[in-house]
Amino acid sequence: MPPVQPTDTISTHLVSVFSNHLLHSGNISPVFRVGNNYYWPIILLFLIFTLYVYINFTNPKKLLSVFASVYSNQASKQLYREDYRLSKSMSVLLSIGFILTLSFLIYITNHYFGLILKGVYPVKQYLFFVATLTLTYIIKLVTNYVISYATATRELNNEYTFNVFIYCQTLGVVLLPLVICIQFSKYPTEWFLYPAMIICGLFYILRFARGFIISAIEQNIGVVYIFLYLCALEILPLLVLIKFLLVNF
Repeated sequence: MPPVQPTDTISTHLVSVFSNHLLHSGNISPVFRVGNNYYWPIILLFLIFTLYVYINFTNPKKLLSVFASVYSNQASKQLYREDYRLSKSMSVLLSIGFILTLSFLIYITNHYFGLILKGVYPVKQYLFFVATLTLTYIIKLVTNYVISYATATRELNNEYTFNVFIYCQTLGVVLLPLVICIQFSKYPTEWFLYPAMIICGLFYILRFARGFIISAIEQNIGVVYIFLYLCALEILPLLVLIKFLLVNF
């Protein structure tokens, strides 16, 4: 029986299996993926997808009119004259889809950058963003209504609010494929997350442009007043909300 060699002597003759091969790494830095083993994102995204399928199945022409209203002010006015109000069942369902989809995108963005709620269970994070986003839009609606009632511009406020929700409802549909790709695709998160953020910013700018057309061109409201409104009730509250969340959570 040959003598047993010391462990350190044997280790000097071992060659790593990760050297001297023809495999090349595709990415030098780690690839971040949001996908996880939680089941609630699968159920949630399936429910949102089912919601949009139901809307398209029950009223496809009206859904196309909503999409067209984003790019055409004339189509928006036609839809507004057809009594497509926020209280209609289709509008309510599209708004719910928007809230659920955008909240999930915010949850993914927060998880990606590690901003707030770091020690909170993921589903609780998502519900927190759903509640925050819903409360934000409720406060916005109430504030706009009070201002329009005090300034006798209720019709203008109704049309502007209508256009705001048209953009939001369409944004929810546009974001859903990107959110699904972020969650389940094998590709890096950055490929879908940054385009989704750019689309959100683009819709936000287009919404401002539509408000300017309705107020300045059609209602002859001064540009200074429009600028003050956008700063006081659109941009500033959003920045304050983001700052509040980053500091307190």
